[in-house]
Amino acid sequence: MQRVIILLFLVAGLSGCFIAPGMKMQSSPNSVRYTAENQRITPRFIPIDVALARQMNQFSSVTQDDAYYYHVGAHDVLNIFVWGHPELAAPVGAAPSEAGAASSSPTLAPAGYLVSSDGSIYYPMVGTIRVAGKTVEQIRAQLMYALKKYIRNPQIDVRVSGFRSKKIYVMGEVQKPGLLPMTDSPMSITDAINLAGGLDLKSADPSHIFIIRGDYATPDVYWLNAQSPEALLLGENFRLKGQDVIFVSTAEIARWNRAIEQILPTITSVWMTNSMIYTGIKN
Repeated sequence: MQRVIILLFLVAGLSGCFIAPGMKMQSSPNSVRYTAENQRITPRFIPIDVALARQMNQFSSVTQDDAYYYHVGAHDVLNIFVWGHPELAAPVGAAPSEAGAASSSPTLAPAGYLVSSDGSIYYPMVGTIRVAGKTVEQIRAQLMYALKKYIRNPQIDVRVSGFRSKKIYVMGEVQKPGLLPMTDSPMSITDAINLAGGLDLKSADPSHIFIIRGDYATPDVYWLNAQSPEALLLGENFRLKGQDVIFVSTAEIARWNRAIEQILPTITSVWMTNSMIYTGIKN
């Protein structure tokens, strides 16, 4: 009777631990609601399929904006060079980078003009100019117009030497979870996962890859089933945006193994204790 009671408790505990270890979103996403910090969150699940790809391509052709342009943001670093005036190239020194600012030996960001939190830089002879939300070509044209008062036919080159304003977060079952900077080259789902070291083949569930985007209360959750080669092609053509979150779900077998690893010490100690008690009673 004692063994039966202990076994029932173990089965109940194992059932609870089976769903706890390893994060996994529901297998068939629907319109659901969550409550966090007294705020209701209503995500909208959107499958990444051929229909969505066609819709995105159609939108691009209507706006005639197929090219990708990086828009400068706060904390980016600009390298501005005026031909014939090297003294205007960049300020002296460099600022600690965002990634290394909190470490004991912070790494330095590239030397250049650091875009302030309000989206502006201070440039000699021109003063404070706003650059956030603009492309490097727009900034170059703006500086050329302003410097014409002081320099005849100014020739200016503007580049982003430090991409720090826009990030992609890769989480879940990948080899190197973390953040990736958005650069002047477009990034797809496949690119981001490869830069994160690829999927963890022992624990990842490629049929449940999620891209979370948009407002906190009503985010869009794009769902990619990457088990087929066709889906991988869709992932390559899905262009990411700054602040997107990629989440690779955990496979069921990995969740089961994690549950066993967590419950096994408890099972061993309980059965050993029960065996000692049973042996003592018998003797």
